Amino acid sequence: MNKIADVLVVGSGMAGLVAALSAAQQGCSVRLLSAGMGSLAICGGTIDLLGYVQGTAIADPWQGMTLLPEGHPYRLLGVDNVRLAMDSLRKTLEDHGWPMHPAIIDGHDGNTRLPTIMGTLKPTWLLPPGIEPQTLVSAKNILVLSVETLRDCRPGLIIGQLKRYPEWTDRQFTPALLPSPFGEAHRSISALDLARLADRPQTRNWLLDNLAQFAGNYDLILLPPLCGSRADLALQQQLSAIAKCPVIEMLSIPPGVGGLRLRDVLLRAMKECGCTFIENATALHAEVHDSCCTALQVNASGEVERQTANAFVMATGGILGGGITMTPGMVQETVFGIDIPAPQDVGQWSEQEVFGNHLFSHMGIRVDSAMRPVGHEATPLWQNVFFAGRTIGGYDYAAEKSGLGVAIATGWQAGRMAARAALEMNGKQQ
Repeated sequence: MNKIADVLVVGSGMAGLVAALSAAQQGCSVRLLSAGMGSLAICGGTIDLLGYVQGTAIADPWQGMTLLPEGHPYRLLGVDNVRLAMDSLRKTLEDHGWPMHPAIIDGHDGNTRLPTIMGTLKPTWLLPPGIEPQTLVSAKNILVLSVETLRDCRPGLIIGQLKRYPEWTDRQFTPALLPSPFGEAHRSISALDLARLADRPQTRNWLLDNLAQFAGNYDLILLPPLCGSRADLALQQQLSAIAKCPVIEMLSIPPGVGGLRLRDVLLRAMKECGCTFIENATALHAEVHDSCCTALQVNASGEVERQTANAFVMATGGILGGGITMTPGMVQETVFGIDIPAPQDVGQWSEQEVFGNHLFSHMGIRVDSAMRPVGHEATPLWQNVFFAGRTIGGYDYAAEKSGLGVAIATGWQAGRMAARAALEMNGKQQ
């Protein structure tokens, strides 16, 4: 593939997919390189915007952003731009049949605490269709369901943990197990195994029929994410109709059924925008000339090839995603070789307290408000290179519960800024 793309995006997690859509919506030709499924494969399907600031839970993520340090990606972008990014994503999801929504508290959108299959309550901002926060507040008689041989979801454990929370103490809980549709399987099944059965009308009856026996007896039914691996609003509505009460999926550990639904929607949107998607492709090295990048050397299905573009968005992930490499005394961005400051003493990269403020969790490259990487003088290293998502430093996605929020906001900004750079370069070439 020798044709020069306007924008080349590397990475197919949330940041990469949003960046590709953002650039395509500006009228650019977009090519996306993916080494794997991306982070959405382990995501629960909600959008965490900002749940904690300095260890304190917050109800209003927008107000919480004003309390973040200056180098945080949200502060670099500004609250108005973060809102525009979220509005853009919500419109894309709604246009493709998956209308996500925030909770409205005192007339303003804020965080909701959703139950997980571990019995904890997780703060999140944007909710999948079918989850109404008021239901979680008002339900008094609750059925907690799982499936036989689904090892990671135990109703008794969930109930015991939920009762530790003051707002859940006075609820009436009932645990129950549905029979496994696989019978005596050779391994423990996962929620994804069950969700894939529900994708197909001819094999989803096991769920519909078994759920019908509980109809009319409860205010709310909590179950693992079993309602299909694709974004299918009709199936979830059918379940609630059969149960005669709201049916809400608990947030789960990987594999991320909810995240796969989001990925399904975004890939469909990308296809409609004309984006080209290349799988099994890993960026190896950047070719740069003066203040611009001209191409990336890419391993595509075992063959090294040269991918050219007018602008580049790097959404290759952090330490776990391979976008950042760490060796004793040295931390670097993988493709461009950007040095990331870190103490020589590796012992200083973390704290003794497990849930402490670990340096490694904030590590990443520095960017400006356009998401271009900057050097020591805070000037852009290259005019047509932009970063998004976990490769960027200055935030702790796990402690803040801000991972997908930052991915969306920085992906949106990087995509549209890359589009602007590409269109300017096209104008110069003409």
